[in-house]
Amino acid sequence: MDDEAVWSDATAELADGERWLVDWLRRDAAFRGARPGWVHSSLAGLLLAHGRLFTPAPWPGGGPPPGEPGKCFIESVSWASASGGELAYVEGWAWDIAFPVEHAWCTGSDGIVRDLTWPRPGAAYLGLPVTAETASALMGEHGGPLLHDNGLVGPVAQSWMRGGLPAGLLVDAGRPLPAGG
Repeated sequence: MDDEAVWSDATAELADGERWLVDWLRRDAAFRGARPGWVHSSLAGLLLAHGRLFTPAPWPGGGPPPGEPGKCFIESVSWASASGGELAYVEGWAWDIAFPVEHAWCTGSDGIVRDLTWPRPGAAYLGLPVTAETASALMGEHGGPLLHDNGLVGPVAQSWMRGGLPAGLLVDAGRPLPAGG
């Protein structure tokens, strides 16, 4: 069986938006190729290896989300920090109407997205869940999000791509990618 057939079998269990997002990340990782000496050659490779899928949902209670649009990183880390440990900060990519977007959101242990800044949920969410304390400390130390830096890969993500994720970094939330993903 060729790689594409294995991939098709592995993603059969994904919702359409999740399949689109994972396929986009796979193509991006393949395009960027290998980086000798790096654990992950690209941000897409890092997310494919360690990212988790999260379940889109409207804001609890049916009202609009409380965050300011365009401020997902700071809104999400602030909300997670104020949750008393009930929510994790998640950063990665979300599939909007027709394309992936750099994004951050919160989640509980249930893996359901608490998207503070999008008035309607995205079709799919894939990211790295970390504790609010860890996210806040790293964001403060590096002056920005964990993975993204205005359309580029941020310094925290670069260190994880080069040397791997620190032990115990990820919170147990969301769903792992299917085998082959």
